[in-house]
Amino acid sequence: MATKKETITAEMIRQAYLAYSQRQPDPEAFVSFTEHELTAFIRQYFDAGFPGIYAQRDHNYYEKEIRGHIADTQERRDADMASGNKLSLHLKIYSHFLESKAFKSLARQSPASGSALPKTSTAQPASGETSPTSAGNAAQTAADISQATEGDSVRIEELEIVRRNPQLRQACIRKWGYQCQCCGMDFASLYGEELGKNFIEVHHLKPISTYKDRRPEDYVDNLVPLCSNCHSMIHRGKGGPLTLRQLREAYRGPKTPLRICKED
Repeated sequence: MATKKETITAEMIRQAYLAYSQRQPDPEAFVSFTEHELTAFIRQYFDAGFPGIYAQRDHNYYEKEIRGHIADTQERRDADMASGNKLSLHLKIYSHFLESKAFKSLARQSPASGSALPKTSTAQPASGETSPTSAGNAAQTAADISQATEGDSVRIEELEIVRRNPQLRQACIRKWGYQCQCCGMDFASLYGEELGKNFIEVHHLKPISTYKDRRPEDYVDNLVPLCSNCHSMIHRGKGGPLTLRQLREAYRGPKTPLRICKED
């Protein structure tokens, strides 16, 4: 007798995860972060061939192979801290989700076991994007999952959060302005005042995760405004984050003159 193929689709898993995340302030944004940012993090620092969260369904992979090894390198720790520890949190929650009734009930509800869930493609989108289904089928799936997960609870262990002082960030911006100290880009100039005004990312030249060992002599001088691209690149040094000078030397794109230039 031929074995029936698995019919759990990426969209079905996404709807289950979305229902599972309803306690989050913005469930859709929460799920999107897991799909995209977490996927990018895993591909960059752990597994370049990672197929996406809806294809990799082993909770041990996320909990033990990924989350359990973030602390192995400074680069991974810095990336997690730059996200506000969201990467660690999403790894934990998605791992719990894969062990929950919300996920395990999908196998019991799938057409292979005699249910009437929609038959959609089982192919996993390459970039973590979800497969489309009809509005009616998606609504029915969400309703089925909501009933299956109603009343479920998950215990999330406390994470150690490193506190950040927003006043230091503002002091850095007052000193150097809203201009990237590498490429010179200004968000307001590129995106307009309404969207880009008063936006810039701030980077710790000495990683905040190392403060337990030795704190910087000047907290504000340890901070530097960077655009999102340059901020991502400065964390990609093989031995840890690059220095500001190394980042400037590596940059090959167009440069806008700095109104106020921070020394290397």
